[in-house]
Amino acid sequence: MTRSVEWPPSWWAAVTKPRPLAPALQGEASADVVVVGGGFSGLSTALHLAMRGRNVMLLEGMAVGWGASGRNNGQVIPTMSAAEPDVIVKRFGETGERLARLIGDSAATLFQLVRDEHLECEAEQTGWFQPAHSPGRIKLSEQRVRAWERFGSPAKLLDREACARLLGSDFWYGGMLNPTGGHINPLALARSLADACVKRGVQLHEQSPVIDYTREGDGWCVRTAAGAVRCRALVLVTNAYTDALESKLEPRISREV
Repeated sequence: MTRSVEWPPSWWAAVTKPRPLAPALQGEASADVVVVGGGFSGLSTALHLAMRGRNVMLLEGMAVGWGASGRNNGQVIPTMSAAEPDVIVKRFGETGERLARLIGDSAATLFQLVRDEHLECEAEQTGWFQPAHSPGRIKLSEQRVRAWERFGSPAKLLDREACARLLGSDFWYGGMLNPTGGHINPLALARSLADACVKRGVQLHEQSPVIDYTREGDGWCVRTAAGAVRCRALVLVTNAYTDALESKLEPRISREV
C-alpha cells in the first residue's frame, strides 16, 4: 500500500525545495541495521552508521522531515531550556556529564556536519544569544556562562554595552552568547540529510510505515504492509509519532517523547 503524503501547512513546506520520494519497501530485504523514522534522529543515525561502513536501511512512514523535524522553528541552541548542566550532573552523574558536554557542543557538531556533507539548509552559524531583561537576570546569565564553561562550552557573558552593539538596542542588561549557535531551515536540513544518506549507501524507503517487528534469533524482522527486512540491529526513532501510523507498533513508548 502506498500512502499519499500530505504536508501539514507550514512556512517551511511552502518555501523549501521539494525532493522526489524514495520508493516504498517492496518484498524481502536485509541489512545490518534498520532505522525506523526519518526525522533528525533517524537520519543522523543512518548517516553516521553508513559512514562507519554499516549496511543501513531507513524506513519512513510518510516522508523524511514530515514530523516535528521538518516543522520546528530552526533555531540551533546549544543549551537546555529547563535545567542547568550542574543539575543534570547532580542527578545523573557521569551520564549527566556526558549529556551536558554533548549539548554544549551540539551546535558546533551540526554546523560542522553541514560543511562536511555540503548540506543545503540555509545554515547560518551567527551565534545564539540569551538576553537578560533585568539586573537580576544578568546575574543568572553569569552563573549560566560559568556553568557551561565547566563543560567545555564557548559561552561568554556580554555586558550591556556589548549587548547593545550586538542587538542594536539598549533595552537589555547583557546576557549569554554562544557563538556556535545559529539557524537552519529544518525541512531543508532533513531533506539534505536524506540525500547525504543515499550518497553514503543507505537504503531509504519512504511511504513505508512499519506495522510490526519481531525478534528472530540474534536479529530482527521488520515488516511493512508490502515488505519485510531482516537485520542484526534495530533503531526505533519514531518519537512523538510512534503510534501515529500504527497504533500497536510500540505501546511502551508511544506516549513518551
